Amino acid sequence: MKPGEKDEVMLKFRDMQFDILVSTTVVEVGVDVRISTVMLIEGADRFGLAQLHQLRGRVGRGSVQSTCLLIPTHENVAENERLQAMLNTKQRF
Repeated sequence: MKPGEKDEVMLKFRDMQFDILVSTTVVEVGVDVRISTVMLIEGADRFGLAQLHQLRGRVGRGSVQSTCLLIPTHENVAENERLQAMLNTKQRF
């Protein structure tokens, strides 16, 4: 999408004209939609902890309970240690 098109979609999402936003990690930058309560990160094992924390921080900015679902590419336990570390983190954002 062209930058202007992306901005338009983000404004419509913020203004609740869209209920769901499907995006690449571009959603990480500049998104502050306080009503967002669910994020699903597909291929979460391909991201570092810092980026996962930043992505997770896009939901739960308001007073409503939020959920971030981390979906790994593979079920290999060793490959998914980072995801387990995320699950064990008690810090609230």
